[in-house]
Amino acid sequence: MSDAATRILEQLQAQNDLRMDAANDIAHAVAARVKAEHDLAQAVAAEKQAFASALKKGWTQPELDKISPSRATRKRATRKSATTATTTENPTT
Repeated sequence: MSDAATRILEQLQAQNDLRMDAANDIAHAVAARVKAEHDLAQAVAAEKQAFASALKKGWTQPELDKISPSRATRKRATRKSATTATTTENPTT
């Protein structure tokens, strides 16, 4: 093989190595996201079970609603959406 051909192949190999490094980074990032989604699903299931158990042990739903992080998040999101919708529909300018 000629020197010119060898240089071209080396350049192409170097470019391919960089691309494979990027592909490896993507694969690790996707794997981390998939694991996080799985862990989140397990945590949500455990939280749901804990709240169901609390109801059986004498807590009331209104009491639990006050301490439920997901319930509080939904209330904030609903209030924010309602405020945004009102502002958008009836601008004060």
